[in-house]
Amino acid sequence: MRKLIVAAIALVMSVAILAVVADFTTGIVAEYRFSRSLRAAADLRSDPEITISGFPFAAAASRGKYSQIGITARNALVGDGQQVDLRSRISSVRTPSWLIGENTAFHVDSVDSSIKIDSVNLGRFLHIVDLTVTTPANKNDAGGGGPQDGLLSKSTGILLTGSVQLDGKKQKVSVLADLSVTGGALSVRATGRYSGPEDHVSTRIADADLPGVLAQFSATLPALPMPWGIAPTTAQTQGSDVVLQGTGGARELRLTDFRPHPE
Repeated sequence: MRKLIVAAIALVMSVAILAVVADFTTGIVAEYRFSRSLRAAADLRSDPEITISGFPFAAAASRGKYSQIGITARNALVGDGQQVDLRSRISSVRTPSWLIGENTAFHVDSVDSSIKIDSVNLGRFLHIVDLTVTTPANKNDAGGGGPQDGLLSKSTGILLTGSVQLDGKKQKVSVLADLSVTGGALSVRATGRYSGPEDHVSTRIADADLPGVLAQFSATLPALPMPWGIAPTTAQTQGSDVVLQGTGGARELRLTDFRPHPE
């Protein structure tokens, strides 16, 4: 009797393990198909990272309903050689097939979209080749704007450091700047010298030279293609990156909508 009980338990465990493995494999297949289809539909340079939420996956797939799908398309080309990360989270996804292809029409209840621009590529937009972005810490925070500080976020009082024209030659300086969204595009406006606690360059900028220096750190970027055509409403740093974000409500989507106007 004891041997029969042990054998039964082992059988049940084996079936459960096989079910989990099969469910996991089904999820991987769905994510891979979504990734490959999205790469082709949106003319991306590499397979985007896809995360389809839901367990057991097979049950969600059989109903054609996914609670959430996360998308990250890294190093998408925009503008004149600049690269950005395109990110999105679509929620309450309803699809006629568990495999979403290039032309599959599916419905979502909400869309969160963002573009992440790192320091190097923001510098390319501003024509400052050695630009760095730092998020100064609030009082009593560790500071530095790196992962160890919880990726601090700000839209005002960020620290920009880079080499610009000063006294007839290139000199590295640090300035304060604010971020905003103007006409659907990122606006960077340098506001003054920086003299806070974070690492910065202490090059002296004469009062007469300050407007010219600030102008070199200031620009409104071209409007960038947000995922699913969602208009950005906020701009802020995330550590050493700058992120444009926007949200939208219920709609029908196809993967060709992810990047409506790829460059």
